[in-house]
Amino acid sequence: MEAAPSLAGAVSSTQFPVGSGSWNPRVSCSSPWIVRITDITNNMTGSSSLSNSIFNPGITSPVGTAKRWLTPGSTPAGWVSPGPPCTITNSHGQVSVFVEIDGVKRGSIANDDCTGTYDPVNGGTSNGGNYCDTDFNIYDPAAVTSYSTSCSNSSDKTCYGRIHIEIDHDWKAARYCGASTACDDAAVNSQTTSSSVLDVQGFVYWDPANVNQQWHSFNGWEIHPVTGWRFHQSTPPSPDFSISANPSSLNAPLGSSASSTITLSSLNGFIGTVSLSATSSPSGPSLSLNPTSVTISSGGTASSSLSVSSSTSGSYTITVTGTSGSLSHSASVNLIVADFRISASPSSITVAPGSSATSSISLASIGGFTGTVSLSSTVSPAGPTASLNPTSTSLSSGGTATSTLTVQTQSSTPTGTYTVTVTGSSGSLSHSTTVSVSVAVNPDFSISADPSSFTLSRSSTDNSTITITSLNGFSGTISLSTSISPSGPRTTLSSSTLTLTSGGSATSILGIRTLKKTHFGTYTITVTATSGSISHSTTITLTVTA
Repeated sequence: MEAAPSLAGAVSSTQFPVGSGSWNPRVSCSSPWIVRITDITNNMTGSSSLSNSIFNPGITSPVGTAKRWLTPGSTPAGWVSPGPPCTITNSHGQVSVFVEIDGVKRGSIANDDCTGTYDPVNGGTSNGGNYCDTDFNIYDPAAVTSYSTSCSNSSDKTCYGRIHIEIDHDWKAARYCGASTACDDAAVNSQTTSSSVLDVQGFVYWDPANVNQQWHSFNGWEIHPVTGWRFHQSTPPSPDFSISANPSSLNAPLGSSASSTITLSSLNGFIGTVSLSATSSPSGPSLSLNPTSVTISSGGTASSSLSVSSSTSGSYTITVTGTSGSLSHSASVNLIVADFRISASPSSITVAPGSSATSSISLASIGGFTGTVSLSSTVSPAGPTASLNPTSTSLSSGGTATSTLTVQTQSSTPTGTYTVTVTGSSGSLSHSTTVSVSVAVNPDFSISADPSSFTLSRSSTDNSTITITSLNGFSGTISLSTSISPSGPRTTLSSSTLTLTSGGSATSILGIRTLKKTHFGTYTITVTATSGSISHSTTITLTVTA
C-alpha cells in the first residue's frame, strides 16, 4: 500500500476539523475532514448543490467509476492504493474527499445492485459470490427533526441535512468491508436502530443519475464507498494544524524562479512551532523556504514563501512538509518548467505499396515556452520514405503548431511494419514521437456468378451460384443485393449476408423466375456485394424466349 497523502489544508477561509485517522486499515488516508452533511450539500438541492459545494466534483476521476476502485494495475498519480484519492484539487484549493460525519442517525437499510462479478474497473472477474450494495440515508438530527416527514420536495430545507450512503459490493467482495470490518453491513443492520447515533467515514461521491429523486434527497451527493461506521463518540478532536499552497501549480521558464505561499492554520486550538521542509519528485529543481519554521497561535495562521527554479525542463511535484512533534502534514505544488510537447495523430497508419499516407505532427508550448522547433524524421527499417511540411515551426507561449508527415511507398517496398521517428529540436531541448507504418496489400474480395447467362421461357425458374472469395487476407461480413434491368423477372437470394474468413469463400444461390406475362427479350441482373467501403458487382444475362 502506498503512503497516504495527508490533508493539505486551507480552502478559502473555510477550515474543518481533522479526524484522528482512518478506522479501516484498508484505507490509508490519514486525515479525514470532520464535516456536517450540510457542508457537503452546501444547504442546496439539485445541480446547485454540486456547483456550489466545496467538494465539487467528488471522486469522479480519473479512473473509471472511482467509488468502486480498488487496485486495477498501476496506481494513477495522486491516488492511494487501494481505493479512491484522499484529496482532490478544485477551484477552492486542495480538498479532502475522505470525510468523517459524526452524530448522525439513519433511515431504513436495503441491499441493491447485487452482482457475482467485480466492476470492470476492478477487472470484471468473478467475485466468488453474490455481493450487494448496502445503502441507506443518514441525517443530521440538528437539521432534520423528523426523518419520516422530511425532504418532501426539492424546496424542503430538511433535504440539506440528509445524504445517501452505500457500503459498496466490490469493497465487500475484496474484504475491505463486510463481516468483522470497520464497515460491517450485517452489524449496522442488526446492532443499530433508527434512533442510534452514529459516526461514519467514507468518500464524497456525486451520482448525477439521482439528482431529482426524493429518496436521494433531491441532490446527487453520496458517501460511497462507506469505509467505516461506529456508535457516536463525543470525544473532541485533538489539536492539529493544516497546510496548503497557493498557488498549487507553477509555471517557471528554464532558469527562472517562481513562488508559492505556504499557509499553516491552527485546528482544534493547536498552538506550537511547525518546522518546514521541501522535496521534489523527480529531483532537479532548486527549492528554498523562507522562513523554515513558523509559530501558530490558537485559531491563527502563519505563512512561508516557497521559491523554486530549474535549469532542466519537465514536470515536477514539490512536496512541502510541516512537522510539529508527532504531527506531520504536507501540501503539494505542481511545477512545470518551460518546454514543448510533440505528438502524432494518427500514431498508426497503413499504406499500400506504391501509395502514400499522412499523419499530423502537433507541437504545443508547455510552461510558457517560446521559440523555433526544427523537425526531422527517420524510418526504421529502411523502405518507405518520410517527409515533413514544414520542417520547422515557431511556438508562442501557450500556443500550438502542426506539420504534416507524409509516408511514401514504392510498388517494390516490402510489406511489413516500419517505425517513423519524428524529432523536434530547439536549442538543448529535444523530444520525439513515433508513427507505426504498416505496409500491406489492401484486403479485398471478389464476386462471380455460375452460370452467368440463362435462356428461359415464360413461367420458368433457374439458379445461379454467387461465390464470394477472400483476397489479400480479407475477413468480414458481406451484404448482397440484386437489381434487374429492365424490370420483369423476379430474383431471390438464399442468403443476403455472407461471412468470409481470411482466404476462404462463401456462396449464396440466386433464384431467377420468369412470369406468365414476362416480356420476351434480354435482361441484365446485377448482384452487388458490399462490406464497409468495399463494393463489387457481377452481372448475369437472362434471355426470355417463347
